Order: sequence, then C-alpha cells, then structure tokens
Amino acid sequence: MSNFSEIDSLQSWMSQTAERQEYICDEILERLPDRFQLAEPFRSIESKSQSKVDIPCFYDEEYETPLSLVFGGFFDYGMSDAHKKAIQALCSPDEWQMLKTLVEGRVSPEEKAVRPFLMSRFPLFEWVAEENIDLSGDLERPDFSAEEGPYPIYLSTSEAEKFLSKSGYRLPCDHEWEYVAKELRSNIFIGGDKLPRGDLSKNVCLTSFGSASKNKKASNFFGIAGLGLAAMTKVEGRNGVMVRGGASGFYPFQGPAQWAMLSTELQIPLQNMPGSLAGIRLCMDIPS
Repeated sequence: MSNFSEIDSLQSWMSQTAERQEYICDEILERLPDRFQLAEPFRSIESKSQSKVDIPCFYDEEYETPLSLVFGGFFDYGMSDAHKKAIQALCSPDEWQMLKTLVEGRVSPEEKAVRPFLMSRFPLFEWVAEENIDLSGDLERPDFSAEEGPYPIYLSTSEAEKFLSKSGYRLPCDHEWEYVAKELRSNIFIGGDKLPRGDLSKNVCLTSFGSASKNKKASNFFGIAGLGLAAMTKVEGRNGVMVRGGASGFYPFQGPAQWAMLSTELQIPLQNMPGSLAGIRLCMDIPS
C-alpha cells in the first residue's frame, strides 16, 4: 500500500508542483523491482476542467510492459437502474432476452474506495506470454494477428496463474477494472455514455498495438488501451475470475448483443467465454 497521499486522488496529484510529482515518481521507482525504469508520462486531459495532466508511467524492461499509475479515488461500483434502462433501450427484444440476466444480475451501485495502483497500458501480448510460460497447443484461441504490431493473447486460468506467479504481477480486482473503464466519469460504455460507433468503436476495439498514433487514440484518460478486449478480474470474496470487456473479439460486430460487451459494468462469467479463455491485464500494488 502506498504511503504517498498525493496519489490518493487525481485532484491531490494535480495540486502538486512538478518538482514534487517528479520526486514521488522517483520514490516509487526506487521501491519497484530493479527491472523498472521511468517512462514518458501519458499526456491526458481532465474532463471537467480540460486541464492537461501527465499520467506517470513506468516501464518493465524484463517483460517489456509499460504501466500507468492509476490514482486512487471513490466511485460507484455496480449498475444503476438508469444504466440498465439505457442498455435495454439499445436492445432489440431478442438481444434483451440474451442480456437481461447479466444486466439485472449486477448489484446496485455502492461507493467503493480504490487505492492507487499500477496497470499495464496494454493487455498481455502473445510473444511475451510465449517467451515466459509454456502455452497449451490444444486450446483454440482467438487470432488477433491480422495487422502489424504486437497483439494480445487469451489464456486459460492455469496459464494466467503461471505467468502471474513468474512475473510478480496480479490480476486487476473487478472494481479496479471498472474504475479505470469509467474514467472518473461513471461511463456506461468504454469511451463514454453513448455506445461507441465509427472510429471511436474502432479505437475502443483495437487489437493490434504497433502504431503509436493508434495507441494514443485508443487510450483512455489513464493511458489504458485495449479495454474492449476480454480481461480476467478478481471479485472480492468470490473464488475464480470474472471477465470484463470482450467486444474486440467480435468486432466488427456480426451477431446480436455483441456490442453490449463494451459496457463498463457488465460482468461475464469466464465459462461464458469461448473455451473459457480471456486476456490478462497486468497490475501491481504501489510499494510502501
């Protein structure tokens, strides 16, 4: 757990001088494993004031993974009746019958405290997984290799556990993923309150990360890209994992209700995913 109150909220961070921010980043780096170094910050914009914000980033040289610092805060974790109605309004009758149980099964919102933590800017890439663990050749995984650049891989829970055990990372808690996806704005969908369409939908559902300009467009306030890809999360007090996101695996959408996986609040049981496979998003606590 961090002992820097300055990263307990975005507002606190923005009130610090550049010198103090640099000092805190150096102190965090000092406490991380030796394989980390400071990276260029992600240039973001705070939605209410439109002020520029530099999101601190750290780079893991061993696993070639950039991570963003996610500031702490409070948010409504869960799905409100208004958000349920907004999703239902977009559904055909058949789509609603498919989604009704998942949507109505989400708990009503509760205020949740989030401690600051590190989250990888991109999902785990296939080549990183291949270099570090033995992958089963019997699993039928989605193929995201159509374009140039690194692309993600979907894993079984046992493969994910092997990688996390070796690397020292952890899965995001379910509420952490939702906090990041909502971008401090209580978004209904990844990217905002409206269902992403056109270029925005393409950005949210990006599956190849070889272009710096595309990566920037696909990144949210925290500098996190690829949230449209399925990601395993841990739910407090519950065994096993849930899945968040997943729309990218079906984009451009061919079947009913696939767009609903762009919801920031929809939880999908892992067994509902083809082959019970999903991607992983690497997270790490801020060292004290």
